[in-house]
Parts: sequence; C-alpha cells; structure tokens
Amino acid sequence: MQEAPNYEVQLNIGSDGRKIYCEKDYPEPQSGYISLKPTQIRSTRQTPLDTKKKILTIARERMILLGVLLSGVYWLLESFVHSHIFFNERPGFLHQVLTPGAHEIWMRLIIVILFISFACYAQWTIGRFKEAENAIWRANAKLTRIFETAADGMRVVDSDRTILEVNTTFLHMVDLSREDVIGKKCFEIFSGSACHGDRCPMVRIIAGEERIEYDESKISSNGKQIPCIVTATPFKDRNGQLIGIVEDFKDISDRKQAEQDLRTSHAQLRELSTHMENVREEERRKMAREIHDELGQALSVLKMDVKWLTHHLADDTTLLEDKLNSISDRIDTTIHTVQRLSSELRPGMLDDLGLSAAIEWQANEIRNRVNINFDIVSIPEDIILDAASSITLFRVFQEALTNIIRHARATQVKIALNQNGNKTTMTIRDDGRGITRQQIADPASLGLIGMRERISNLGGRFALSGEPGKGTTINVSIPFFLKSSENNV
Repeated sequence: MQEAPNYEVQLNIGSDGRKIYCEKDYPEPQSGYISLKPTQIRSTRQTPLDTKKKILTIARERMILLGVLLSGVYWLLESFVHSHIFFNERPGFLHQVLTPGAHEIWMRLIIVILFISFACYAQWTIGRFKEAENAIWRANAKLTRIFETAADGMRVVDSDRTILEVNTTFLHMVDLSREDVIGKKCFEIFSGSACHGDRCPMVRIIAGEERIEYDESKISSNGKQIPCIVTATPFKDRNGQLIGIVEDFKDISDRKQAEQDLRTSHAQLRELSTHMENVREEERRKMAREIHDELGQALSVLKMDVKWLTHHLADDTTLLEDKLNSISDRIDTTIHTVQRLSSELRPGMLDDLGLSAAIEWQANEIRNRVNINFDIVSIPEDIILDAASSITLFRVFQEALTNIIRHARATQVKIALNQNGNKTTMTIRDDGRGITRQQIADPASLGLIGMRERISNLGGRFALSGEPGKGTTINVSIPFFLKSSENNV
C-alpha cells in the first residue's frame, strides 16, 4: 500500500500572531479524521529583544562594508572641502576626488585605514559579544531546565523571605499553583520548626554559613505534612551581594515510611526471638528436670537392685559377682552422664544458688577439661537477678567460653561480675590471640550475633573489642531487675 503524502500547513492562532506549522495527513479510512502533527511554532510578533538581535546580526555581517562606505563618504567630503573652501590650493571637485596631492592622499589613506580597521574590530567585537550572549542564553536555558525538571522541590527566597521563584516539583509538593506561591512569604507556604528563630536558614546564611542541610517535617498552607531533607545555599548577584537563598526540599516520605516499617519489623522479630528463646529455655528446664528426676531416679533404683543382688549371692558365685560389679560401674557412669546432660541443658545451680555460683561451676567444668585458669571476681559475692537476666548472662558466658576454647588459644580468663545501682555488668577478658575487626563484623559470626541479640532483648549493651596478640574483651551491661518467681523462664 502506498503511504499517504504529508505536507505542511499553517495555522494562525491567538491575537499575538503565532503560527503553528503542521504536517497534514490524509484522512484515515476508519475514522475519517485529519491528523495534524506540529512541526514548528513560529511567532510573528516582534519583541524588543528580537529587534536587538536582528540589529546585532546585521551589524556583525555588514560592519566592514559600513567602514568602506564611511571611508568613501569621508573621501568625497574631504574633496569637497578642498575644492570649495580651500579652492586656491587646487580647484576642481573631480580633480580633488581623483588626483589629490601626495600628502593629501597619505592623510586620507590613514583615515580610511582607521575607518576600515575600526570596522573590522567592531565586527570582531560584535561577534564575540554575540557568542557571549549565546553562551549566556544557553547557560541560562540549561539552568532553567535543570531547575524546572529537578526531582526535588526548589524555591528562591529573597532576604525579606518573599518567594521569588519555584519549580514544578515544589508546586506538586505543596499542591498549589504558581500564582498562589510567588510573592508570598516562605513560612506561609511551606513552614517548619526551623522557620523562626536562630535555626532559620535565612538567618544562618546571612550570618555567613555557605551551606545548610537538615531533616525536618514541613507543613504546607493546606496542612499537608512532608518529611524533607532541606538544603539551603546563598543566592547572590554578580557583585557578590546576597539576594536571598535557594532552598532544596528532598521528599523522604517513602524513606521515612520504609524506616518505620523496618523498625516495626525489627521489633516484631526481636519479640519473636525473645519468645522463642524463652520457650526454648523453658523446654530445656523441663527436659533437664525430667532427665534428672525420672531417669536419674530409675538408674539409682537399678543400682540399688544390683547391690542387693550382689549381697545375696552365694559364696561360690565369684564370676557373677564380678559381672554385677561391672554393671554397677556402668550405671554409675550413666548416672554421671545424666547429671552432666541435665546441667548443660539447664544448670539447677543457676535457679538455686544464683548467677555467681553457676558461673563458678561452669568455669570449674571447663578447667577440668582444658588447660585454662579462671579468675572470677563477683561484687557482691551473690548476685541475684530475675530468671530472664540470669539465664541471658549465663548463656553469654557459655558462648564466650566456647569461642575462647575454639579460637583464642588462651591460658588465662578473667571474669568480673558487678551489680551497682540500676545495672549489672559482666566483663570477660582473655589473653589469647585477640579478635580482629573483620571477625567482629563478619555476618557469619552467629555466636557473636546471638550474644548481642540476647543482651539487646533485655535493653542492655554489648561491646566486643580485641587486639592481635593481646586478647579479647567482652563487656556486657543490662538493667538491674530483682529476682521474681513470676518472671521465671
């Protein structure tokens, strides 16, 4: 199918004589409408700026010709003066034009050269002026486009706090038209807590600050509240005199909402983690109690039965007696194993004697297995806490000992417990290899993350530091709570 040809048509619209040139297509078969595509918008109305540009264009293109014409006019005028005023020298106008004297020719040529030189210089100057004007126009157009298309809301305010100019984004932020904004006071359109007093950006800029940036919730005249990052910079004239300020408003509503959602999610996850930890500790306590009570008692009864059988055997049953003694020894080993498992699940000493005693017991257990010396100081000697705080500090202590055994290669560990005022602190310091910053920040260090989260759940502080070759120090601080049976975990 052959394409329909396009041709340009002219439409005159408005009282200002603007002309819109369009491409006209043939009617489409289905719709029957004529499609007009604007290609140019030309204005026939002459403005003073257009007239000035036209004069500059003509002057730049014809300045040398003007210099030549002025030189010719001067030559004729000089000939006329010499033929009619100083006629005694050399009469005759035509003679003065064509064959003046040598000195006269020299003088006239100097003037002609000056005319033409001035014309060339003027043409060059006008050309540079035109280029500078175009550069200024392009720069102004670029800045205007940047200002109007900026993603942030922007406004220009003079020293009297009157709004001089705003961009489209700012108008969308305040939901007002340009006419409703220009000429109004800045605090009437978009205000905040910093608009009055020493925190006002205008006051601070006048005082000499070059750049101001702060977070603030701004309120428009229609009551709309928008959290923003506000940036203010000086607005000066060509002489460096302060005219006002340029304010940039970055709408961070989405970021604030995301931060709030993240905080809510983090709080919910922390509450869930605390709940899961409490449930796990409760299960450990029940399991430890059942192992200790049920299995321990059953093994004890079994051992008593074996002892009874041993005492009631005949004298000639030595082999059977040896077998029963072996079984009794195995039962003893099993009882010790049950007691150890029960203590590891939930040390009964922690509930019965308190945190200090439980930490001393755990340190003795470790000392019996590995070559590490422990120095424990507790002030006061018996630290009594609620169940949640006690088990949290004890589990952090256990995790710290596990890391020391696995990684530190330490021979000496110092533990300091202190209960003073409204907080309880625990410091664990070893003389091992020392943890590095990379290891502290490693997201795979789940043990460290677990300790930090346990302390955070109680509203406490967890600090970890180390120096290569000089050991590692853990500082833990939690709010002090009295021990209560209602808070048992």
